[in-house]
Amino acid sequence: MVRRRSRIDHRILDGYLTAETNILTAEEVKALVGTMRITVEELIEQLLPWTAKKAVAPVSGFKVGAVGRGESGNLYFGANIEFAGQAFHTTIHAEQCCLANLMSKGDTGLRALSLTASPCGHCRQFLNETNSASVLKLYLPGEEELNLSDLLPIGFGPKNLNIDFSLLDPQDHQLTLASKPDDELVEIALEAANSSYAPYSKSYAGVAIRTRNGQTFRGIYAESAAYNPSLLPLQACIANLVMAGRSMREIAKAVLVCKKDSRVNHAVTAQALLKSLTDVPLNIFQAE
Repeated sequence: MVRRRSRIDHRILDGYLTAETNILTAEEVKALVGTMRITVEELIEQLLPWTAKKAVAPVSGFKVGAVGRGESGNLYFGANIEFAGQAFHTTIHAEQCCLANLMSKGDTGLRALSLTASPCGHCRQFLNETNSASVLKLYLPGEEELNLSDLLPIGFGPKNLNIDFSLLDPQDHQLTLASKPDDELVEIALEAANSSYAPYSKSYAGVAIRTRNGQTFRGIYAESAAYNPSLLPLQACIANLVMAGRSMREIAKAVLVCKKDSRVNHAVTAQALLKSLTDVPLNIFQAE
């Protein structure tokens, strides 16, 4: 169980946190724990309520926060995101949001994950896809330190389907477009598709979004051995946009790059979700 400190100078912590903050680098973490004289776990405990406030929960009203510690030592924030008027399966869980954030920054592992609420079965299965699943530490309110295997005792993952690599292992599918794109946003989406994780369907895909103020975000497709918990590229991209303090109403352009003749039709699901959020069309490019 994480020890609680009765006296923590939140003015120091607040100096690092803005609406746009979606990550604390390893260097910032080191500076904070040194200045505040607390452990990394105690720092994360203080960050969780702030992170949960980033959640978008118009359906349930239940906000969940997640803080993941990457292999790099960076801390990545995540929160649940719901879509009013859409089916429940479009919901982005806080754990998925945190992983989308980590993947977009190119981190190659997840050491530990702290949450404001116990993960549902959907998310336990999604986390079991990561390359650190067998040693992943989980910190839940009022609980001692847990391993993912404590919550998923008879797990089902990539190795059960004869896949010898896992989510967060570096990927490069070397997809190319028929002609050189004239927009950087297409290149960002192509890069996301090339780093996507789709060992079961081989339906590599990535999404890139530009907001009205010119910021760009990318979303990387991530499959699960159980299929349904898979994170779609538009979901991942929206997660990164929201965690950076931007509103879905600020979307100015959206691009999907997907592998030609894929088993999964990413365009259909992405178009339906995007249409419920904005009038901005989805620009679709097929790569080989």
